[in-house]
Amino acid sequence: MGQYREFLRIPGVRPLLFASTFGRLAYAMVSLAIFFQVQAVTGSVGAAGLAVGISSGLGAMTAGPRGLIVDRFGQTRPLYAFVPAYAISCLLLAFVARDAVSAIVLSGLIGLTAPPINISIRPLWLDIVGQERVRTAYSIDGAYHNAVMLLGPVIATLVALNVSPTAAVAAVGVSMLIGGLLLAFNPHSRAWVPEKREHGEKGLMRSPAIRLLAVEGAVMGLSAGFITIGIPALATLSGEEGLAGPTMAAMGVGAIIGSLWAGAKATQIAPMNGLRAATLLFAIALLPLAFVPIGPAMMLVVLVAWLFIGPANIFYLEVIDVVRPRGTAVAALGTLWMIEGAGMAVGNAVGGWLAETVNPHLTLGLGTLFALASPVIFTIGMRGVLKPATKATAKDALDASVT
Repeated sequence: MGQYREFLRIPGVRPLLFASTFGRLAYAMVSLAIFFQVQAVTGSVGAAGLAVGISSGLGAMTAGPRGLIVDRFGQTRPLYAFVPAYAISCLLLAFVARDAVSAIVLSGLIGLTAPPINISIRPLWLDIVGQERVRTAYSIDGAYHNAVMLLGPVIATLVALNVSPTAAVAAVGVSMLIGGLLLAFNPHSRAWVPEKREHGEKGLMRSPAIRLLAVEGAVMGLSAGFITIGIPALATLSGEEGLAGPTMAAMGVGAIIGSLWAGAKATQIAPMNGLRAATLLFAIALLPLAFVPIGPAMMLVVLVAWLFIGPANIFYLEVIDVVRPRGTAVAALGTLWMIEGAGMAVGNAVGGWLAETVNPHLTLGLGTLFALASPVIFTIGMRGVLKPATKATAKDALDASVT
């Protein structure tokens, strides 16, 4: 813990974490807020799942272009444009939606206007703490992000069930407005200069490594989509709506613990080796998910599985840093999240329909099945295009990527 206390004393670290808080809280709340609002407007779990899927899908499909915009124009101007547009979209869903069509369209507008919060924060860490401490930075940031993700579903559920779904969606918009403006005024964000593309560097999707990561992102997106819609669908159809938020919050608890462990104890693990091991253990831990009821047993399964997602996310960021083309600091992650988010949107939409027409346990089972494909893809990549990320440490891998 002394290592983390020392890290938090570095100038710029705590202000950036604080600036990230409200925008991330909005993203942590939005799926359940949309789910409960559309379900209240339409009376249909399937329509609610479709709305969440369209919102997350449009947000994902535009993440890559948003990353390109940030790599081209910096962070400040894109935030000034997207943040108020997102807040207005949330208020429209909260107060204007009256039927399935309007609710789904306005949910899509929320996804379409999603501000580039997380993809803008990631490249700032290297500028603030330097290459030597980038894994620690990713660990702290990942743990903090997951702490916010832990609170978001709980807050969204409490507000939706004890105040109203309308209030939950409005709270998402207000939180994003505050958080987006805090990041836009952060001095490191304002001073960030896009990385110059090297002469002769391949385009992003012409990179074989990025293409392989894109395939993996698609299957993990499907897995996440089935799981994140399967849990609230199972809770709703079981008459236990109040358990949806705490069960999904268990994801955050597990990821926080795993992230902090990776930052403090995994300093000598190569990024690619760590990523494959973490995703394999994650898939194994998910195996009971489709067979347990909503409640403490499912919370325990989710908690254990997400212990491995925390380290996986840190190793994943390092792998991208090693294999991406230069000049794509934001666009690389944005594009991969775009593909993963598109898969998640499909999983949300199909999973909601399957949960209502067949069984929510089938939806959760499909989430586990797609998770098993991830370590297989990484094993293939380690023998070829992802081999540079198998060097001894994160620093060695990053040194090799810039020489």
